[in-house]
This record gives sequence, structure tokens and C-alpha cells, in this order.
Amino acid sequence: MSPISKHLHLVRIMMSEERRLNASMIGGVQFILFPVFILILSLVLSLASPQLLKNFPLSEAYLVLNVIVLLYGVSVGGLASFGDRITERRFGSVSFVLQTPATQPIGYRELFAAFYVKEIIYYFLYSIVPIIGGMLLSIPITGFQVSSVLFLLLTLTLSFLLGLSFSFFLSAVSARSKAALGSLLVILALIVSLGLATGYDLANLVPSIALQRTHDPVHLLLSLALFATFSAVALWLVRVRTGQRSERYEARMLETADRFSLVGGNAILAGKDWIDLVRSRTLVPIVSAYVGPLIVLALLFWFLGTVATITLDLNMVFYAAMIGFFSVSIYSWLNLLDNGAFMDVLPLSVAQVIRTKLVLLSIIAVLTSTAFLFALSLLLGQLGTLPLGLLVAYVTTAYTVTATAYLTGLRTNSYLFDPRVLAKFSALSIPPLCALVILSLSYSTHVILALTLIMAICGVLAFATLVMYRRIGRRWGRATFSL
Repeated sequence: MSPISKHLHLVRIMMSEERRLNASMIGGVQFILFPVFILILSLVLSLASPQLLKNFPLSEAYLVLNVIVLLYGVSVGGLASFGDRITERRFGSVSFVLQTPATQPIGYRELFAAFYVKEIIYYFLYSIVPIIGGMLLSIPITGFQVSSVLFLLLTLTLSFLLGLSFSFFLSAVSARSKAALGSLLVILALIVSLGLATGYDLANLVPSIALQRTHDPVHLLLSLALFATFSAVALWLVRVRTGQRSERYEARMLETADRFSLVGGNAILAGKDWIDLVRSRTLVPIVSAYVGPLIVLALLFWFLGTVATITLDLNMVFYAAMIGFFSVSIYSWLNLLDNGAFMDVLPLSVAQVIRTKLVLLSIIAVLTSTAFLFALSLLLGQLGTLPLGLLVAYVTTAYTVTATAYLTGLRTNSYLFDPRVLAKFSALSIPPLCALVILSLSYSTHVILALTLIMAICGVLAFATLVMYRRIGRRWGRATFSL
């Protein structure tokens, strides 16, 4: 078998493994229906585009789409930082193809390269293709040019690949040297700061976005070259450790549990989860996954307001509502820390563990969102709307995360691929958060009315949070920890 055939065979096996794993959790039909859901959503938005684009230039819509897909690629590209966790933590009792080097004559890098290709294909087929498919289906009504939609497919694919490979590259560097990662981030921060100071359009630094704007094939070649370079260097640096591995730590369980005494009877569980966060070195990725998109969002709207000269009246309530959208990532990360199957033999319930994770999440979210909104309000001169923004951030975070926990339990990353669960989650979260975003935009012109409605929505969300929190026991009380 030639090396290429061998590689493709490994990719095909991993694709089958991914499909079977997800289908075993949410069902084969629901697994297939997720991209169909995305396709329908894309179709609906495409049909509504004539109205949506009346006050929003098409060029800026292309920019926003590419930035969103770029961030999406970044979010799924940190493979090197948790390669060992994939095989040891969440599914420690299951034998994965990625564990094969522990028993078979195959190299880690060779197998991880196949895993990397599998991830690209999987997320591309599951998200990018349905988005473009919805646009193509709308052509008879919207009159979109087929060539324009296909060109958008090209630029979105390149944005996704650049985001994924760059994130993979950074995570591989981090696995080797924290100092090297810090140096790279400092250089990146200096480039961004220089661009902001000089008013340079930072979007042009992303060759896929530059390609969308100019149609210059040079940017196509540059995008492919950067993707290949980031991927090759990351695969060369990556460390994947499968099989048995141990580290020694001092006993801190009782000491840590005492710090969570306010939790009451679940203090020991909260202490365990906190120790897992620290020892697995997951706290920084969690905070980054939470705050990172918000920072990029703030930079994007700064760009639209200053460089693109699009008038935007944004305040802390707007960014607080955005915090609600991104808070799900923290709960998702907390459910990846370890394999909970061993808890089936302990006097614990799934509902008890869920509630403990919600408490720990609340502590992280409150500290992180408070620091972010306070710093952003200073930078934007929006201290006047900070108190209301903090209230909205706390309430929307509690509501969104509690809704996620109520609907998905401890298997968030799988159940959200079930279209039925995703539809329920969307119906619960999108309308109130969108309402808060809309009200935040009219806050400066209709202060009393907007403030009254925002407070009313927060009150309803707080009540709904309490109801769902109390019903977690009824919904998940008899569930098991094993797959």
C-alpha cells in the first residue's frame, strides 16, 4: 500500500469512528440531520438577504462571514493542546484509533496527520458545505450568481483552513514551549496594536479576506502557502502521548473543598472539578475560548465604526448579551475534563454533578465577564452603562448555561448535534438574547423604554433559570455517567 493510500485509509477509518461515536450518543438520523438544520437556516437567511442587506453593504457582509468562519476554524484548531486528553480523559475507557501507536508499529505524527485531515473534512462537510448549500438553493428566488456563491465557498474554506491551522500551530508551539508561545502572542499583539494605531485595515492581513475583496490569485496562493506552513510546522512539533501516563501532585482535596464551602454538600465535588481544571491545564483555554471571541468581536466592531465608517451605537449591554451567546463554551469545556464512568459506582447522581459544574462555571464566568466588561467600558468610555451591562451579563450567562445543562446534561458536545436538542436550545436562547441586542442599540435614544424592557427580560430570564435549575434533578436524576 502506497503512503498516500495508507493515509487515506486511516482518514476513512477515523471518519467512520467519528460517525459511529456521535451516532451512538444522539442517533444516526439526528447526526445526519444537523447539517440539514444548518442548510435550512442558511436558506432562510439567504431568502431574507434582500431586506438584511438594505442597510448593510454586501462587502461588509462578506467580511463578517469570513471573520465568523475564521474564528470557527480557530475554535476547533487547538488539536495539539488536547491530543492526549482526547485519548485519555473524556473517553478513557474507550479504545480510539488515535491510541493505536501504543500497541501498533505506526508513528504518532503519521496517525495525528490523518486525525488532522479527518477534522478538516468533518467540520467542512458539517458546517461550511451546508452554509453554501443553502445559498445555492436560494438562487431561483434571490438571483444570486452561481459564480459569486462558489467564490464565497472558496474564500470561506480558506478562512476556515487558515483559522484552524493557525490555532493548531499555536497549540503545538504551546505544547513545546510556553515561552515561545508567549513571544508569538506578543508579536501578534504588537502587529494588531500597530494596525490600530495607524488605522490600517487589519482584515487585509488575512489573505482569504483580501482574496474576497480583490479576487487577486496572489492571495489564493498566499492562503494555501500559510495553511501548508502552519500545518506542517504544527505536525512536526505536536506531542501526542497515548497509553499510561502519571504525574505526582500534593494532596489538596480537603483544602480545596474548604474553599468551596459555600456550595454546601457539593463542596467536595466542586473542589474535585477545580483540581481537574488546574491539573489538566485547561483553565486558560476555557477563559480564552470565552473571552477570545468577545475581544475579536470588539475589534471587528471597532473596525466597522472607524475604518469602514459604519455608524454603530454600541454599549456594554450589547457586549453583555454577546457574553450570553459565548458562555456555552465554558460548560462544554468542563464536560471534557475526565471520563465520569467511575462515578456510576459512587453515591452520586448526574444531576448532582451537573449542578456542581454550574456553580464552578458561575464563579469563572462572573470573574471573567466582570473583568472584560470593566476593561472594555474604560477603553470605549462606556462606564455609564457598565452596571446594567454587568446585570445583563450575569443573567444571560446563568440562563444560557443552565438551559444548556438542562437540555444536554454532561454530554453537551454530542447532544448539541441532535437537531431536536439544538432547535430547543435555539428557541430558548436566541429570541431573548437577540431582543437584548436590539434594545441595547436603542438604549441611547429611548433610555426609559429600553431600560424597562431590558430589566423585564432579565427578570423573566432569571425566573426561567431558577425553574430549569430545579428541574435538572427530574430530567437527569436517573441518567448514568457511562456512555
